[in-house]
Parts: sequence; C-alpha cells; structure tokens
Amino acid sequence: MSIIFNLLDVPPAGLQIHHEVEPSALLLSSYEGSPIGSLSCHGELFLTGELSAYFQGKISGRMTRECVRCLDQFEEDLSLSCEVEFKKAVKAVKVIVPHRDKGKGVKGGDKPVEEDANEEDVYPISGNEIDLLPAIREQVILASPLQSLCNKNCLGLCQVCGNNLNDGICGCCTPVTDSDPVPNFQQTISKKNPSKRSPASVRRGS
Repeated sequence: MSIIFNLLDVPPAGLQIHHEVEPSALLLSSYEGSPIGSLSCHGELFLTGELSAYFQGKISGRMTRECVRCLDQFEEDLSLSCEVEFKKAVKAVKVIVPHRDKGKGVKGGDKPVEEDANEEDVYPISGNEIDLLPAIREQVILASPLQSLCNKNCLGLCQVCGNNLNDGICGCCTPVTDSDPVPNFQQTISKKNPSKRSPASVRRGS
C-alpha cells in the first residue's frame, strides 16, 4: 500500500494534504503498538528544487499499547510533528583512478562514485512521484516508547503467582519497579518454605 503524490501537481505555494492512514498500511509490530482506527496525516508538501521536495505536517490518532510491567493493554493519544525531505537519486559518475596508485594497492581503471550520497531521513523521488507512507510509518515507530507503561506507578506482576498487583497485593512477593530488581526466584521460594534446605546445604549437612 502506498500514499503517492505527483510532484507535477504541487503548486508553487505548496499542496495541502489531508490523508487517513489505515492501521493495516503501517505494518506495525506488537511492540510498536496498534492504531485505534485510522491515523490522520495533515500538512503541506512543497517543492524545494528540481530534485527535491519537503513535507511538513502532523500525525494524530490513538494507539493501543502493552504495558511492560503488568502486560495489560492501554490506550493513549498520538500527536507528533512530521518533517521529511524527498530527493531524486543522482546517477553515479565514473572517475579514472590514476595508474600511479597501483603501488598503493589500488588498481587503475573506472571507479563509480556517487555524486550525492544517501542521507538519513531523506526519502526517494521516483520519477516525479513520492510515497509518503514510509515516512509516516517511520515517524510513528520512532514515537513508540522504549518501555510502554500504563501508569508511571504501575506495580507490575507478582513474580511468584503472576497476579496483577494493581488489582491488589497478593502477599507472596514485592512488586516490580524501575528501582527494584526482580526478586530472585530461589530466594523467594526459600522464604516461603524455610523448612526446605537447598541442595548445597544438604551436601554440607553433618
């Protein structure tokens, strides 16, 4: 799926763009969230030269994400600025490598050199057309948090019984937080069953 615009249709003052992006078009992974309905993309497309164009706009909507602590699904608003550049690829040119460089381990002959190297955050112009969808998709992915939290005070899951501690403290372990490490499972079991000695203590027993 694509969102194609022909640059020949862009007036000197710029082209107003209003587009609804369907969730299926974004191909997001579960870690990147799932759009609730379509995402709105509004902005303007400008020509900045014979071989370049520029889009400036905003992407908005709602996303469903999974909390990294309690694994519950939650919703949040998405609102982000989108500024991307488009450039037409420049054909490679050939230069002659002098034979005097042979002694340096470089063979003489034709060597292709790109006049304009690929730049980050620059998307291609194919013919006279651009596809805005890859830029929108990348902006949405970059806006995804590294660790999604339903609430900054989320207590997480019990490491023993797996209960969601936000629904009530189960009493068999402490909640998981950013500042507290995950409890050692063997230590937790030992505290719950003090009569059971570890294999190492049995071997050392008198």
